[in-house]
Amino acid sequence: MKLHKFMPAVALLAAGLTVAPPAHAVPEQTTTVCNLVVPARISVNGEYYGEWARLGSACPASVYTAVWKSSPAATPNAQGRLEFTKGSRMVQFGFFGSNPPLGTITWSPAGGATNINGVKIADLGTAYSVSRCASVAALSGGRKGSRTALLTTVSYWRPVSNRYVRWANKQVLIQYQDIGTSTWKGLAYVTTSSVGQVTYNYYPNRTRRYRVYVPGTSSIWNIFSPVISR
Repeated sequence: MKLHKFMPAVALLAAGLTVAPPAHAVPEQTTTVCNLVVPARISVNGEYYGEWARLGSACPASVYTAVWKSSPAATPNAQGRLEFTKGSRMVQFGFFGSNPPLGTITWSPAGGATNINGVKIADLGTAYSVSRCASVAALSGGRKGSRTALLTTVSYWRPVSNRYVRWANKQVLIQYQDIGTSTWKGLAYVTTSSVGQVTYNYYPNRTRRYRVYVPGTSSIWNIFSPVISR
């Protein structure tokens, strides 16, 4: 019976042959995503609205330039661009209250995050803000005997007027809370007059806390009035 001999690796090398090393799995490459941190809720309430944006904590410290564009435009730059340059981690943006971007603002990447040499080191993430005009509700009241009278005044920011105006024919909800409890209950739905006001009279025979809830619209934020006791 003929036996076959195995040649050691040294002999194989001497014969001009090579032995391949064991294959190793190539580690999966992960891409860093640099997120933009902007206000989730933007309330337009003046002639000029200013706010700060910053880079997220996952953005590499070596980021030198990162640019997003907003739609609708929420900065005065072309394409509503929001630019982080020269290694800045925070920038300010703003717009005029006479012509604000209303609705959902989408902050889309305009390229990637680069280092001081212009080399891309991270992808940029998309961010969103919701922008609407602010509303204001004021509640006052008085008691005479067992009667409590509550006066509600409602206003909202009107861009075309560049100021607050009274919210006429607006339905609001008056709520009350008994002293010593934490639960708010609905008292009555009332509708403001042409001058944005409405008076409600009733007879509780006790002191309670009151507030008014003003529902919002697609372009105006909802609001609660400050609480009063009567």
